[in-house]
Amino acid sequence: ILDEGGVAAASHSGKPGRKPYRVKYLSFVDRKRVLVGLALLVVGILYKVNYTKYTEAIPDDLSSIQYVPTIAIVVGAVIFFIAFLGCCGTLKSNTCMLTWYGAILIVIFLVQVGLGVFALLQVKNETELQAQVENQLTTIFGKNDTELINLIQLNCCGTTGPSSWAPASIPKSCYSTVDGTLFQNGCVDSLSNFLTSSVKIIGIVAIAVSAVELIGATLALCLTSCIRDKRRLGSYY
Repeated sequence: ILDEGGVAAASHSGKPGRKPYRVKYLSFVDRKRVLVGLALLVVGILYKVNYTKYTEAIPDDLSSIQYVPTIAIVVGAVIFFIAFLGCCGTLKSNTCMLTWYGAILIVIFLVQVGLGVFALLQVKNETELQAQVENQLTTIFGKNDTELINLIQLNCCGTTGPSSWAPASIPKSCYSTVDGTLFQNGCVDSLSNFLTSSVKIIGIVAIAVSAVELIGATLALCLTSCIRDKRRLGSYY
């Protein structure tokens, strides 16, 4: 027998008060999706803050890299809020909400995979990336913009090391603020490694968690189909 929402009081096993297994699994996936959304938000925000410092140092040919954290933030926020739509649709057995929920998850899945592939393609040639970063830093350091140089030089010195500043004086940012030690590593390697590792992390995370969206979409659409079939038969558990 159906209640006002079209949902029976008993499950398909005939035991009252127990939710069907599809509802339980979908609710579980929704809770995991909230965590996935938060994870992308946190990762995106952390790298967005750091990328702001290096905007001037990112080569023009790779300027699109700086938008990767922003896209991750947007996708993470959408996933986080969409999870609540899925929870409401599941609890209320609302087929319209569940259908939209499943469709949106498929779109998010495609966006995440696209983001991941795009991010990884941007840094696939690390040698070329390093060469472009070196050219960019050489240009920046040649302008003698002290403020910008001090901003970029974080635990590094010059393009390839302290010797790259000769015969000019070595900037104060080449020295540790803790013990005054002169940094020996060049900023080309430091910045290249930062860009490569951060973009790879965002890309891998985006692709990895996209599986959760696909599972959620599949469960949502299966549950929608099940609800409609049972309602047509007048015996939805």
